[in-house]
Amino acid sequence: MQIKPEVWNRELGEIKINREELIKNSDRYRIGSVRLALGKVCTQQDFDEAKQRILGKPLP
Repeated sequence: MQIKPEVWNRELGEIKINREELIKNSDRYRIGSVRLALGKVCTQQDFDEAKQRILGKPLP
């Protein structure tokens, strides 16, 4: 008998988001989120750029 690994213990890779693919396949998200259908998502790269821009501003 082979024991299957637990789902909770699996190491999941990084999720890559491609805005162009989201917009191209927007008919899949018709019932779901409007933000997904319009490609209005924040990727990790966008988040890191905004974070660096905000941290780079001097405090008043």
